[in-house]
Amino acid sequence: MAGLNAVDLRCEYLVNPVGVDVLQPRLSWIVEATNQNERGQRQTAFQIIVASSKENIHKDIGDLWDTGKVASSETMVVYDGKPLRSLMECWWKVRVWDKNDKPSQWSEPSRW
Repeated sequence: MAGLNAVDLRCEYLVNPVGVDVLQPRLSWIVEATNQNERGQRQTAFQIIVASSKENIHKDIGDLWDTGKVASSETMVVYDGKPLRSLMECWWKVRVWDKNDKPSQWSEPSRW
């Protein structure tokens, strides 16, 4: 089991914003240790998927964007998937890898 979880997902610094007026919104999360007694735990990689429907995100289908595993400690990423349309609802989630290269579970889905 991974030593980290991704929580508090935000799009443009907001939780589940109803409207976003940028073409490439910033997606961010907080990394939380699963074992508070373990020292030196850190994020070494992440994967983001963005879906056009709630159904797709629950099936782990990133039909708008799938970053694949990205080796990075960054917790804010600019969306770089398929072009977004006005009034389009997007669903997303993230998972992170810990210092032992173990992936977390997917985060709870979020949307914008």
